[in-house]
Amino acid sequence: MKKKILFCSGGTGGHVFPSASLINFFKKKEYETVLFIDKRGAKYLEKDFFLHKTFKVSFPSRTGLISRIFFYLKLILVLFNSFLILRKEKPNFVFGLGGYVSLPICLAAKLLNIQILLYEPNLVLGRVNKFFVRYCRKLFINSDNIINLPNKYLTKCVEVGSILREEIMKHKLSEKNNLNSKKTILVLGGSQGAEIFGEVIPQVILDLSKNYKINIIQQSLPKQVNEIQNLYNNNNIENYIFSFHENIAELISRADLAISRCGSSTIGELEFLGVPFVAIPYPFAKDNHQYQNAIYYEKKGCCWILEQKNLSFKSLKEMLIKILDNNVELSLKRENMLKNDSKNTLLKIEREIKKLI
Repeated sequence: MKKKILFCSGGTGGHVFPSASLINFFKKKEYETVLFIDKRGAKYLEKDFFLHKTFKVSFPSRTGLISRIFFYLKLILVLFNSFLILRKEKPNFVFGLGGYVSLPICLAAKLLNIQILLYEPNLVLGRVNKFFVRYCRKLFINSDNIINLPNKYLTKCVEVGSILREEIMKHKLSEKNNLNSKKTILVLGGSQGAEIFGEVIPQVILDLSKNYKINIIQQSLPKQVNEIQNLYNNNNIENYIFSFHENIAELISRADLAISRCGSSTIGELEFLGVPFVAIPYPFAKDNHQYQNAIYYEKKGCCWILEQKNLSFKSLKEMLIKILDNNVELSLKRENMLKNDSKNTLLKIEREIKKLI
């Protein structure tokens, strides 16, 4: 009889992409799979993905007193529906990947005595995972340096690395010659884009192009695409500006250097494809987890950190000049990025699940 896993995921790309990778992997291993997801997350999934059994829920914003009341009322309703779904589906495991969507389904799983598995991609244990770690059978983690994890739960932890998208895993690594005078710089602002990147970075690139040969690939908000593209085109700077790209692996593989937010999925992909990066953590991320992610990769010798509060034309320009003038350091950071074992992440998770069956 096939074993069944119900995956529950928040609505950001950082939650959804690992969920999709896990489902595709376990379907091939002949497990039955179910996905419980925020409606916001649906936009990150390909249309044919919904041939899988998927339950979509939505929550109102928690901004303001009235919205908060509706949020918690909705949470109670979703908890009731979670009981119904679990009773109907009868999964062997509920696999939580963070975000408040995981809260009602994991709580229902606890009350129904269904085994709970958790995945924490960040260096700070998320709030939902922190609550449920006492009840889970396994907590799969990206790094053994995780913050906010009580010592008494360390025996539940299994370090597996980053859960990456299939397109990243299948992408063939390209050879890089960092001695080339022309550098390709990739700018990634996270799944929602970063408006401040579109305001500061183009001006820095324009100034640097007077002395350096640069090809720029930049993610931006839809409203900024034309303005940024025109600026580069009018100054003869080779560029590709996008708000969404279906094959992000192809863009990452072309880059010699990235400027990026520090969501776990994004920097996990940069690491796997060997692209050193200037880390500019999103300062309003919950529990400041993007900053902790950046610190972790800085200690591994993979990135440079520039906090958003210090981000300016002058600070970014000075940092990029130091990087572009030091091919040796760029090469060393690329080598450090490639010292990862994320290609075995899903197999490690499967081995641990088999121990619990």
